[in-house]
Amino acid sequence: MKPRLLVVELHHLGDAVLSLPFIRGAARTHEVHVLARPATRGIYELLADPPKVHTWEPPWADGQDCSASSAISAARIEGQVLRPLELDAAACVWADTRAEVVMAETRARQRIGFPMTRENYYATDIPWRRQRRLSGRLLEMMWSAWPGCHPLLTVTLQRETPNQSHLRCWEQIADALGISCDFSTPWFPASTRSAHTGKPVLAIHAHARLPSKQWPLDRWKQLLSSAMVREKFSLVEILPPGAEPAAPDSGLTIRTPTISDLVAALDAADFVLCHDSLPAHLGAALGKPVVSIFGSGEPDWFAPWQNRDRVVQRRVCPLHPCIDHCGMDRYLCLESIPVDDVATQLLALPRHP
Repeated sequence: MKPRLLVVELHHLGDAVLSLPFIRGAARTHEVHVLARPATRGIYELLADPPKVHTWEPPWADGQDCSASSAISAARIEGQVLRPLELDAAACVWADTRAEVVMAETRARQRIGFPMTRENYYATDIPWRRQRRLSGRLLEMMWSAWPGCHPLLTVTLQRETPNQSHLRCWEQIADALGISCDFSTPWFPASTRSAHTGKPVLAIHAHARLPSKQWPLDRWKQLLSSAMVREKFSLVEILPPGAEPAAPDSGLTIRTPTISDLVAALDAADFVLCHDSLPAHLGAALGKPVVSIFGSGEPDWFAPWQNRDRVVQRRVCPLHPCIDHCGMDRYLCLESIPVDDVATQLLALPRHP
């Protein structure tokens, strides 16, 4: 019988995609369980050998107000719910005391993670991030004072450099478990297409969930009307539910109401152009060359797999990276990116992938 491993991943869709190489590698030697938010279940169901997914919406999701005592109580309860799994190991890639409390309450024999030190916490010098890290340290102290509580982590890890990739953090957890991440693409089953005979297909996803990631739509329209771009590519715009085309006359449009629909649309393309978002990570997971437009995020940490050199960004904001909490009166990071920067990356793509 394989040892049981719990992966705690309570962040967003793109973050769930970044956990897949670790989960694929772990599945060779472990019975893998994942604790995830309900919205991300579909990401794990893409895998050929999907893990057992346990869904939970934590009370602090999406920045909702939650006191330290409420957070620790909710985390304890969820960990106790998972305790009957009799886990051999539990792991979390995020420096987050709340996730560590969940793991401790499962009573997993081995609990691996990154404590909330300054070195482990992304963008730790931003005021709101500093406050969140201090809140995490407060939770640690509360936990240590709680009668009868087990240590939060049995194996503590440290990021090797401040700017290391999030995927490298997953590799560190894999090393601690004696396994290897599986980065071979595609990360999940994809259709087999016939040999390409015409112009390469560029899949465009011009919409973002957060304003801090949305490149201005008038720039999208200008880019997609460019004769050079139209000459090189057949354009296909991917539309999330409720969105309108950025450039109605740019070419074919495909609506993608589900994650599976989005994967199919990306898989049918040769190249992907999008924001720092879920489509970027799905495209990279499929092995596609991805040009991604970054605003508030840090590409050194979260660039799509093997596409760091194709990121388009202008580091002009003194508060960058703000991690989606803009402290300026407008999004300088996005407004500063000219159409020519994106076009240059597109024109540098090979004629055929």
